Amino acid sequence: MPEFMKNIFYYYKETLGIDLSDLSHPISSKINSIPFSTLIDQKVKKHHLITFGHSLIDIKVYDKKIYNFYIKRIARNSDISINGHIFEINQCAHFIRTAKKNNLKFNFGDANQNEPDFIVENIGFEITSIRYSEKGNMSNPGRKLLKKFNEKNKKEYAAKNVVLIIDINQPTFYTIKDGKSVTPTFEEVREIIKNEAKFGLVLYFMEWIENINDNFFFKGTVYPDYSENCSAELKTLMEQYFFKGKYNYEGEILVSPN
Repeated sequence: MPEFMKNIFYYYKETLGIDLSDLSHPISSKINSIPFSTLIDQKVKKHHLITFGHSLIDIKVYDKKIYNFYIKRIARNSDISINGHIFEINQCAHFIRTAKKNNLKFNFGDANQNEPDFIVENIGFEITSIRYSEKGNMSNPGRKLLKKFNEKNKKEYAAKNVVLIIDINQPTFYTIKDGKSVTPTFEEVREIIKNEAKFGLVLYFMEWIENINDNFFFKGTVYPDYSENCSAELKTLMEQYFFKGKYNYEGEILVSPN
């Protein structure tokens, strides 16, 4: 076994306590599938495993209580919901890094107090994702996105000083892969959400991969929609610390199901 894979096995099995013989666990399944994957898929899976590992390490250094909270969610959770937890954990680490770098105040939200997942300088961030089954012919990504939005929009924390971040990577991948027209379209769903959102800002997150001469560069793109009731404080924070401008790509663009 290559040294890299030995390190992956050790970290996820011994440090995180994931049973790597249990192929029903999404992380175990991903790790065990690497040797049988295409070269591109191997690089994508390794990248995701490394990114997730670094996120957990950064969170542990910052606050062990938050780290332990997330470990309980993922170690013995073989449900598909673990994919949403992984996205949330990566975002948590991202906000912690950004807050530390810029001397911003970061707080972990208290669900018992109806708070969003994270709070940075009095601006809340709620993290969610939609999952799309390749086998589910009845699944409609547009309707799933609307359903998820409506669930969040009814919460007490849905307000003008809160950002809702939705991971749309997986449905985007399968929509492109299937090559079928989708109704409602992403643009139509965005317009509906923009008109109904109680949140100050809704961000749609998608990861993509740029292939330049077989060198893979992993990027993240967000599609932002401010609502009319967005607070000035939220907009200032996002534009000053989180929006870095558009990326001009040069190579082939790939999307993975993450």
